[in-house]
Amino acid sequence: MVGCLWILGALIMPRLLLFVLWIIGFFENADPWNTWIWPLLGFFFMPVTTLTFGLAHVYNGGDFSFWWIVGMILAVLYDLGSGGSAGAKGRSR
Repeated sequence: MVGCLWILGALIMPRLLLFVLWIIGFFENADPWNTWIWPLLGFFFMPVTTLTFGLAHVYNGGDFSFWWIVGMILAVLYDLGSGGSAGAKGRSR
Protein backbone atom coordinates (compact mmCIF):
# COMPACT_ATOMS: atom_id res chain seq x y z
CA MET A 1 0.00 0.00 0.00
CA VAL A 2 2.81 2.43 0.85
CA GLY A 3 4.50 1.74 -2.48
CA CYS A 4 1.33 2.76 -4.31
CA LEU A 5 1.26 6.04 -2.40
CA TRP A 6 4.86 6.77 -3.40
CA ILE A 7 4.04 6.14 -7.06
CA LEU A 8 0.90 8.26 -6.86
CA GLY A 9 2.89 11.09 -5.25
CA ALA A 10 5.59 10.86 -7.91
CA LEU A 11 2.96 11.17 -10.62
CA ILE A 12 1.01 14.01 -9.01
CA MET A 13 3.79 16.24 -7.62
CA PRO A 14 5.21 17.58 -10.93
CA ARG A 15 1.69 18.40 -12.13
CA LEU A 16 0.82 20.04 -8.82
CA LEU A 17 4.01 22.13 -8.88
CA LEU A 18 3.39 23.16 -12.50
CA PHE A 19 -0.17 24.16 -11.61
CA VAL A 20 0.93 26.17 -8.55
CA LEU A 21 3.63 27.99 -10.55
CA TRP A 22 1.05 28.82 -13.21
CA ILE A 23 -1.43 30.12 -10.59
CA ILE A 24 1.12 32.40 -8.90
CA GLY A 25 2.30 33.71 -12.28
CA PHE A 26 5.87 32.44 -12.13
CA PHE A 27 6.15 32.03 -15.91
CA GLU A 28 4.48 35.32 -16.88
CA ASN A 29 7.65 37.42 -17.11
CA ALA A 30 9.56 35.00 -19.31
CA ASP A 31 6.66 33.39 -21.22
CA PRO A 32 8.69 30.38 -22.38
CA TRP A 33 5.96 28.85 -24.54
CA ASN A 34 4.26 31.79 -26.34
CA THR A 35 1.03 29.79 -26.51
CA TRP A 36 -1.23 27.88 -24.16
CA ILE A 37 -1.26 24.52 -25.97
CA TRP A 38 2.32 23.37 -25.15
CA PRO A 39 2.03 23.81 -21.38
CA LEU A 40 -1.36 22.08 -21.45
CA LEU A 41 -0.01 19.10 -23.39
CA GLY A 42 3.06 19.04 -21.17
CA PHE A 43 0.87 19.05 -18.07
CA PHE A 44 -0.82 15.82 -19.14
CA PHE A 45 1.93 13.95 -21.00
CA MET A 46 5.39 15.20 -19.89
CA PRO A 47 5.09 17.34 -16.74
CA VAL A 48 8.71 17.10 -15.55
CA THR A 49 10.03 18.08 -18.97
CA THR A 50 7.60 21.00 -19.17
CA LEU A 51 8.58 22.14 -15.69
CA THR A 52 12.30 21.87 -16.46
CA PHE A 53 11.93 23.76 -19.74
CA GLY A 54 9.98 26.54 -18.02
CA LEU A 55 12.48 26.86 -15.19
CA ALA A 56 15.43 26.89 -17.60
CA HIS A 57 13.75 29.60 -19.64
CA VAL A 58 12.95 31.74 -16.60
CA TYR A 59 16.38 31.47 -14.99
CA ASN A 60 18.52 31.72 -18.16
CA GLY A 61 16.33 33.89 -20.34
CA GLY A 62 16.06 31.25 -23.04
CA ASP A 63 19.78 30.42 -23.19
CA PHE A 64 20.41 26.80 -22.34
CA SER A 65 23.73 25.96 -20.75
CA PHE A 66 25.22 22.50 -20.59
CA TRP A 67 23.64 21.70 -17.22
CA TRP A 68 20.17 22.77 -18.33
CA ILE A 69 20.49 20.48 -21.34
CA VAL A 70 21.51 17.62 -19.05
CA GLY A 71 18.50 18.43 -16.87
CA MET A 72 16.21 18.39 -19.91
CA ILE A 73 17.56 15.00 -21.01
CA LEU A 74 17.02 13.59 -17.50
CA ALA A 75 13.51 15.06 -17.40
CA VAL A 76 12.60 13.48 -20.74
CA LEU A 77 13.96 10.13 -19.57
CA TYR A 78 12.00 10.41 -16.31
CA ASP A 79 8.76 11.24 -18.12
CA LEU A 80 9.18 8.47 -20.68
CA GLY A 81 10.21 5.98 -18.00
CA SER A 82 7.30 6.72 -15.70
CA GLY A 83 4.76 6.04 -18.43
CA GLY A 84 6.62 3.14 -20.00
CA SER A 85 7.16 1.18 -16.81
CA ALA A 86 3.46 1.25 -16.00
CA GLY A 87 2.65 -0.27 -19.38
CA ALA A 88 5.33 -2.93 -19.02
CA LYS A 89 4.08 -3.97 -15.59
CA GLY A 90 0.54 -4.28 -16.90
CA ARG A 91 1.64 -6.62 -19.72
CA SER A 92 3.64 -9.00 -17.55
CA ARG A 93 0.58 -10.49 -15.89
